Amino acid sequence: MKRNVIVFSIAAVLLASAPGWSAAPFGQFDGINARGGNAGAGTIPLVGWALDDSGVKGVDILVDNVVAGRAIYGMTRPRVTQRFPGFPDSAAPGWGFQLDTTHYLNGVHIVTVQVTSKSGEVVTLNPRKLQFHNVEHNLAPFGELEFPRPHAELRGKCDVENPIRRFSVVAGFALDVGTTDDDTGVGYVELLVDRALIFNTQVDCIFSSPRGGLSQCYGLRRNDIEQVYPGIKDSAHSGFRFVLDVGELIAAGYTPGSHVLTIRAGDHASQVRNIGEIVANFICDEDLGNENSFGDVDEPAPGLLYRGVVQTTGWALDIEGVQAVKVLVDGTFVGFAALGFGRPEITPLFPGFPETAAPGWRFSLDTRLFSDGEHFLQAIAIDTTGAETDIGRRRIVIDNIASP
Repeated sequence: MKRNVIVFSIAAVLLASAPGWSAAPFGQFDGINARGGNAGAGTIPLVGWALDDSGVKGVDILVDNVVAGRAIYGMTRPRVTQRFPGFPDSAAPGWGFQLDTTHYLNGVHIVTVQVTSKSGEVVTLNPRKLQFHNVEHNLAPFGELEFPRPHAELRGKCDVENPIRRFSVVAGFALDVGTTDDDTGVGYVELLVDRALIFNTQVDCIFSSPRGGLSQCYGLRRNDIEQVYPGIKDSAHSGFRFVLDVGELIAAGYTPGSHVLTIRAGDHASQVRNIGEIVANFICDEDLGNENSFGDVDEPAPGLLYRGVVQTTGWALDIEGVQAVKVLVDGTFVGFAALGFGRPEITPLFPGFPETAAPGWRFSLDTRLFSDGEHFLQAIAIDTTGAETDIGRRRIVIDNIASP
């Protein structure tokens, strides 16, 4: 009798952790992201997670039983991954959706989530009652200051007689929703330094080759934002990009050191909001010696299983120029990467660098040369003076035992 109990217990544990062959999709609708609560105005971020033994085909959001749109699926949810290993989408079971509440009357609405599996099964997750309260003062512009990161060093040529200038980019996106066409859309975006206006996109937008293209402008193409905010006016062209000459600012009276960068946006109904603010550090190039290279390792992704030949990719830049990128595994040199690959998302952020037009690198890593198990991949950039900088590391797990 005791033996049967033990066998039954082991079986129960296995069934709880492994996907069933005919199980329906399951998951959870968590509600409004971050802010919580059950009410909102403008766009409200809805989040949750979903899994299925055959894989999740799509997650649809319904308002009052009418489909509002399809959520973005494939976001990380570490606790869910740990709780439900073995499913096709366990590594990234989260979903998110930006619901534009201005398309609905103010009041209480029933929001539900439908999960469709790749085998065709459909399950409705727990519904929620949410209240929409859209009035003009609740619908100011919103967005994000994405670049640079807080406390970044912004460097410039403080000798204004030097014809070789150095530029720093401030970039992100801005959007606006409203209850009428006259109340919808971003009218302008502004950059302020220490609360003082520097640029306004309505009057200062220019095209400058040395600055990397459109500068002090709003309306740049953003395919990624269009996917997150489908149907919102100007989401496809919601990017802004300002280009500062920090050397000129310092020469004009701004001291080297810490300064506050603010992004302010206004809509067509005269609603104004600060949508991002960071602290950055102004530095004169003349006060520094040889500058470190910088960049990143994009692939392989950290912590995943790899076998066979793996394409390792990343990017690297240096104001003196990048001479080479070498790849190491567990501290041992394995080869030099090929240079000169385009990275359109990196190029606009770093105008004036020697390799800015094609900062990407690639390296084919043969994992069969290493034992199965955990390893550490490292990329080191070498500039034209011979100085070396560690630009990125990845922990990977090699598993060639199961490969054919």
